[in-house]
Amino acid sequence: MLGTLSRADVRARLAVAAVWCVLVLFLFPGIFAPLGIGLDASWAYAINALRFIDRLPGRDVAFTYGPLGWLLRPAALGDNVPRALLFRLLTHALFAAALARALRGVSFARAFTFACLLLASYLLSLAEEYRLLILLALLLGPELMAPRRVPWAPAIAGAFVPVLALMKLNLGLSAGAMVAVFCAVTVLRGRPRRGRAVFAAVAGFVAAAAIAVPLLFGSPRNALRWLGLEVELVRGYAAGMRLPAAPMDLAAGILGLVLFIALCLFAYRTSSALAGLWTMLLLPVWFAFQLAFIRADAHSGAFFPFLIAAAALGFLFAESERGLRASGAACLVFLLFATAIALRYGGPAQGARIDFLLGVHGWQNLSRASHPAALQRQLERVQKRRLRPERLPEELAEPVRAARLGVDVLPWELSYLAANDLRWVPSPTLQLYCAYTQPLDALTARHFADPGAPDLLLVHRGAIDGRDMLWDTPQTWRTILAGYRLDPYRPAPDLLVLRRRAQPLLWHLEPRGEARIETGQWIDVPAGFADGEWTFAAIDLEPSWAGRLERLLLGVPPVLLDAFDDRGRRRAVRILPETAGGGLLIAPAPKGLDELAGLWNGGGSAARIVRFRLTGPGLRCFADEVRIRWLAGRAERPGGTMKQRADKLNAGTFLPH
Repeated sequence: MLGTLSRADVRARLAVAAVWCVLVLFLFPGIFAPLGIGLDASWAYAINALRFIDRLPGRDVAFTYGPLGWLLRPAALGDNVPRALLFRLLTHALFAAALARALRGVSFARAFTFACLLLASYLLSLAEEYRLLILLALLLGPELMAPRRVPWAPAIAGAFVPVLALMKLNLGLSAGAMVAVFCAVTVLRGRPRRGRAVFAAVAGFVAAAAIAVPLLFGSPRNALRWLGLEVELVRGYAAGMRLPAAPMDLAAGILGLVLFIALCLFAYRTSSALAGLWTMLLLPVWFAFQLAFIRADAHSGAFFPFLIAAAALGFLFAESERGLRASGAACLVFLLFATAIALRYGGPAQGARIDFLLGVHGWQNLSRASHPAALQRQLERVQKRRLRPERLPEELAEPVRAARLGVDVLPWELSYLAANDLRWVPSPTLQLYCAYTQPLDALTARHFADPGAPDLLLVHRGAIDGRDMLWDTPQTWRTILAGYRLDPYRPAPDLLVLRRRAQPLLWHLEPRGEARIETGQWIDVPAGFADGEWTFAAIDLEPSWAGRLERLLLGVPPVLLDAFDDRGRRRAVRILPETAGGGLLIAPAPKGLDELAGLWNGGGSAARIVRFRLTGPGLRCFADEVRIRWLAGRAERPGGTMKQRADKLNAGTFLPH
């Protein structure tokens, strides 16, 4: 074959092959995510540890990452590292094959430009999940131009959809949208062998789902329940986790989104294959925009690298010079925005950037992958060092391990479990701060009232976005207050130990009137219910139509409870609109772990809220009138069997509306 080519053609092919080699080596995947301390490290422990716990997704637990989420962030627990390494090697081999096919017939200039842009996107921290979507695009792009006789690429892409969904739901939705659009475009264009391509994609999806459901969920019913809980988590995330973006960042994000849509529309006039490819990526780009700007902290920096990689595909699949110029112009704009945001939020250290651009990073990853046992030992050493500050005194940890007591940590610092080798009994949302809605709060409350609840709870001082853990999940905390007692032993100033009661208490909640106020209006807390009774405020916020739309697009901005207590202290705490109707404990209203500990002694050391109002930008998403229901409650020692007490306690976690 090479003998029939001119020297110029041979040199061009060798140059393109060199580009392929550079990308395959430079982008060789790493697998270095040791556990540590903090919020992100804690959920990384959770998704890695679930494989080794007798809990089924859907039946027992659900989280924003699915039962295969550990493949995205593997830690040195059990055999997670070698299994995740195998998965990444397989996907990288698939990337190499798909890239070779996409580069076939492409000039060196176009291949080189694509390589530079893809490397730039990686350098600007292209997220792992978006790399997998670009892999799908490389698999399906050549099929849009000319479906192959053997449709192996659509079959693999279809099989990837359930796998990616079980890693992270929005990743699976993006992949599913790409495959669905591919099938629709293939059929509508009437290309030869289109039936084979569509059938292969559908068959791949069905086969992978048929294998995954019984293996990971045990039954289709658990899988469907998991999907329902995932939807509830997504709904609650939009209502409770938004961090509004800086106006300039949001404007840049909207401009980037509009530009990509315009790029897609322009492609329909210049290149049929490119138009189909970018149409496949429209929904993934929208999801990436939402993920970046619902919680607009460092997440914002993940949007534009994905846009760069998506637009750069034009250099592989454009069928006209106009398409190439449009791709180049869009990539330039995206690159400028990505660089500006990366400089604001920080990115890889300069040494890491240099190592990446010189191929040192990829070579090191290749070297580590060739010695998986050494990689495992290295990760274990790093994890042990990072977790050392969370070691508990042996006089507490050793008896717990010896008795095989079940332990959980509230609200989220699960690294104590990894650091002390404690048996984890997870809550339904893995971390308590994720129970964003009343159904999730009620589900978690039932978990802590169940006979299989943890024997020991470690309560860590931790807040996210200025929230208060008692006000985040009011139903759950009433169950904990009734079902657990305070251990007088305090292993650290920022830690409480709660032990499960042999006979849990039962809450009696009684309505004591209601009030309707305008948002922003101060309201005085009724004084003096009966002695020993605590005061709860169930705050019902009714979403407006404009608020529902904003929530769908970019989530709900923060809603704050601005309050004065009887000691003259003022506090402004972010509350979750979806759980506030569960009844916030406001008298007493502990601030800090010391006052929280006082609740088990009648609440005498805690302050009482005497006046409050609702404020914050999120109020624009709700009706102007707010209903507040006052409830008086006390926890008493019930009679009956353990099961009867648990049933009563479960029933007591639901409040009448």
